[in-house]
Amino acid sequence: MLRGAEVMALLDPRNGSPFDLPPPREDPRVWVMASVPRSGSTLLCRLLWDTGGAGAPKEYLNPMQLRDWEVRFAASPLARLGYGLLRGRAVALARGQGWSQERLVAHLERVRERRSDASGRFGIKIHYQHFERWFLARDWSVEEVLAPTRWVRISREDRVAQAVSWARALQSGRWANHQRGVLPAVYLPRQIDRLVAEIDRQEAGWDAYFAENHIAPLVCTYEELIADIPATVRRVLAYLEVPGADRRTVAEPDLVRQADATSARWIDQYRARTSRG
Repeated sequence: MLRGAEVMALLDPRNGSPFDLPPPREDPRVWVMASVPRSGSTLLCRLLWDTGGAGAPKEYLNPMQLRDWEVRFAASPLARLGYGLLRGRAVALARGQGWSQERLVAHLERVRERRSDASGRFGIKIHYQHFERWFLARDWSVEEVLAPTRWVRISREDRVAQAVSWARALQSGRWANHQRGVLPAVYLPRQIDRLVAEIDRQEAGWDAYFAENHIAPLVCTYEELIADIPATVRRVLAYLEVPGADRRTVAEPDLVRQADATSARWIDQYRARTSRG
């Protein structure tokens, strides 16, 4: 259990032991949120977490998240220090090179023990780029590693706005409202071109995976979520078969939307330059 200075070594405080849940009383029921960056997945995961009925869904296979959990799980102080020193681009070193499927299963089991609700529900968000890295590129079995019982898919109808949000986060290093930007972001239309194409590619990848494996996930959009947060959250809870889903309290989100006048200006500039609606 992390305390004091060890908590300060984490890149994301919510990976610390103060956010762990009591040990589950029932067998695991794993659900996966399939996503692409800047699609509203973090907001939806946080809202589901706060209901108390869906576990503590997070992006546990993201390099930053992996690095933090390795800090927690490192067997020796020296190993913990080594992982703790990873910052910035060096976090990519914790992206899973040298991991076997067995090691990943053991790692996720330790996370699951700390982040499942009482009924055993454990949620994990996976961006397609991380799904490729961990499963498709290695030809690993999703069923053997995760054994998911449900899939939830969130996407964003306005992919230009999504690409603009992604570009600003990449440039500034500010992925959430509580973080400080490292550098100012500037409008780079070619970067937005590349990110729109990457969003299209990743969404097509999810389409192909679900079709090939005869999976019909629950589908929701960022726009639906923003328009009616309680209804969207309760719809996901009902799909996950959470008791009393329609009566669950849905808290006001503590994440502040990062879209602002700068985002709107970039979107207008980009659309004026292209035919993309």
